[in-house]
Amino acid sequence: MASERDTRVKVRALLDAGKTPTEISRLLGVARMSVYHIDKKDNIERKSGSGSKAKVDL
Repeated sequence: MASERDTRVKVRALLDAGKTPTEISRLLGVARMSVYHIDKKDNIERKSGSGSKAKVDL
């Protein structure tokens, strides 16, 4: 059985190769929603201005 990290790497490679989440789920035997979650999680980049604003008492 492949480790979680191996599966993520394979999913990422297949997405980059243009495969659809449905195709990937069938090829790797994982749930289609898992493919979507991996895609979303791996594509998160911190955006400028994201997060809570500083709270300063003046």
